[in-house]
Amino acid sequence: MKKILAGAGLLCASAFVIQAQQQKAQPVPQQTGEAKVSYREEGSVLPPLRVIDGKMNEYTEKSFRNDHHFFMFLFNPTCGHCIDMAKLMGAHADEFKKNHVLFLAGPAMMPYLGHFFQASGIDKHPEIKVGIDSASAVDRLYNYRMLPQVNIYDKDRKLVKIFYGDVPLDSLKKYVP
Repeated sequence: MKKILAGAGLLCASAFVIQAQQQKAQPVPQQTGEAKVSYREEGSVLPPLRVIDGKMNEYTEKSFRNDHHFFMFLFNPTCGHCIDMAKLMGAHADEFKKNHVLFLAGPAMMPYLGHFFQASGIDKHPEIKVGIDSASAVDRLYNYRMLPQVNIYDKDRKLVKIFYGDVPLDSLKKYVP
């Protein structure tokens, strides 16, 4: 009887694991009025933003409008890969000067921004904005793969490309005028 119960339990656990592996991560649609909108697929529009930086300045999606691509880095201020990416972007900030660049962290990350600035030196580049999300944009955008997640939007603020993790600078430069 014990062998039968153990075997049945093992069979159920195996079926659960197989089912979980077969399910793809589906974009979570966000409710906006009557229509559902997904912000995680190429061609999607930029969601509403409300970004608060370390000096309590506020930026919205309108703050990042121009005729060039917009680079949004979803990051964690304590993540080594994110710090390295910020160092890289800071070292090449002049190459992205016509574009808007934003490093956006989750709402609970404000206490860690000081460490991020110190470790990355990104605060020496005021043209690169760094802040926390105050409009649930990260929840709408993050694909739960790897940090940093780099979303690139065209001049109309439609998503054209997503990169994950350590992104070579040459890959990003393809989107610079």
